[in-house]
Amino acid sequence: MLSELQDCTPFCEKFRCERKPNALKIVKQRGQKVAWCTWVDDECDGAWCQFGFCKDRRMTDTGKCKGKLTKSVPKGDDLDDDFVDPNAIPKDIAKKIKGKRVR
Repeated sequence: MLSELQDCTPFCEKFRCERKPNALKIVKQRGQKVAWCTWVDDECDGAWCQFGFCKDRRMTDTGKCKGKLTKSVPKGDDLDDDFVDPNAIPKDIAKKIKGKRVR
């Protein structure tokens, strides 16, 4: 499963540098974009940098990006819109007892 995941790189829009001010700079070297760390004055290690993190917290311990989360949403057929709780207090009675103190 981990072989399918992509490596987390500094060029990902979710990748962030924790150093303040931001130590991650994108520069051009020999016609190519390079992620440069101004903190150590060297190329950024990406997922292996101690200051790098994923904004969505989707980076694994092995430096791979898990991608987007998918949530299963219950369909409308499963939910009963007409359900009435038998233990619920009627609104007119709830209004009357709302302001009263219990002694």
